[in-house]
Amino acid sequence: MTSFEDFFVKCKCCEAFLIGKTPKTETVSQSALYSDGMIINDLIPLNPQKLVLCPACGYLFWLQQEDCLTAIAVEDEQKAYQWNSWRFFGCNLLDNKGRMALINHYWVALEKLNYIAVSQEIIIRKSLLWAYNDLYRDAGSWQFSDFLNGKISFNYWLSSKRFDQQGVELFNSEKERFIANLERLIYLLESSGTAEIAELAELYRELGDFGKASSLLQGVLRRTHFIGLLNRHVLEKNKNVFKVAG
Repeated sequence: MTSFEDFFVKCKCCEAFLIGKTPKTETVSQSALYSDGMIINDLIPLNPQKLVLCPACGYLFWLQQEDCLTAIAVEDEQKAYQWNSWRFFGCNLLDNKGRMALINHYWVALEKLNYIAVSQEIIIRKSLLWAYNDLYRDAGSWQFSDFLNGKISFNYWLSSKRFDQQGVELFNSEKERFIANLERLIYLLESSGTAEIAELAELYRELGDFGKASSLLQGVLRRTHFIGLLNRHVLEKNKNVFKVAG
């Protein structure tokens, strides 16, 4: 079980205090790593959140490490906004509507933050990619055989199947915007020279450009478990995000 330590940050606009949480390294175990770079432990995404929407005034700001406090006055802590009120813009990621709300929040952020550094736009667009993939990331995690083996009830299996189908349908309905974000992310990474070859190969694979992905992978001299899996999915012409470990 992952446990957390609290930190505090003050809104740069209204000065309201927000309570955040960071996982204790020694308690993180059995993390699931996905091909798009998302890391999940105990159903909680561990990739740090960089963009915050203040629940008090709606101000959008970047979460800087130097702005995070380990302690504040007791009276300020009692009035502070809890983590779930601003984490992922307050969206419930266990619900498909919440996942779509998060996607829309990132698109709005890109519209509002016109003048941002390339590194900042890359952060938002990577987060947007993860949010899109979350719509179907765990689809099929429960099989009918799990019901037959007594692991889950029939009603749970049926509701899980419906939930997965809805997520896939939402993802497919967003294909145009998903591709637009992916193409822009690839452009930013290539032009800034900040991406590793394997990362670019993965993005081209998700885009459906298997020829480019294969060409990039041929330039990877050091073979790893991830590279082997990535190459297999490229050969199979599979665009879906996949679990690497965990």
